[in-house]
Amino acid sequence: MIKVLEHPLVSKDISIIRSKDTDSEAFRSAINRIGSHLAIESLYNLELTEHEIQTPLESTIGYQINTKVLVIPILRAGLALLPAFQSIYPDLLVGYAALKRNEKTFECDEYYYSIPKIDNNTLVVILEIMLATGASINTLLSKLEIEGASRIKVVAVVSAPEGLERIASNYPDVEIITATVDRELNSKKYILPGLGDAGDRINNTVE
Repeated sequence: MIKVLEHPLVSKDISIIRSKDTDSEAFRSAINRIGSHLAIESLYNLELTEHEIQTPLESTIGYQINTKVLVIPILRAGLALLPAFQSIYPDLLVGYAALKRNEKTFECDEYYYSIPKIDNNTLVVILEIMLATGASINTLLSKLEIEGASRIKVVAVVSAPEGLERIASNYPDVEIITATVDRELNSKKYILPGLGDAGDRINNTVE
């Protein structure tokens, strides 16, 4: 299933990160705000357990989350979404996957991978800014299957139809939540209209 956020505040911030005139600080701030919307949407169906709590006036029913949430940002750009998720749900676990695109094959090479143990009660949420060809996420999903992950969501800010189709075809049970879907990939597999190199813009390394 593919869920596209429809919210005027998200639309405004997408426009901010698209603009070539947006500086790195404003870019990061807009990404963080978009990340908060994505976090709320992707964590909407966590399992709750009831328990009794005491207010200043009387006892009542309270709730605690019974799902273990593991968030995995894809380095390096995906790290920009992590603070928003940690702010929305401070008790989540964090793993890391570093995948670099091969500019000749447009597939990806892994250079770092570290995640906590996954069990049947673990919801895995993958964080990525740009879902272009889907190669990075496809590679990570195959590894997570081996690790025993059965509940996985993919979160992206900007997605291309080609990447969405690839993930949906290979992993139909994985839910994808994205802030927007762009038109297409160009010949170099960059998203159009896109927003340029998200990693460079986040880290202020645009040349």
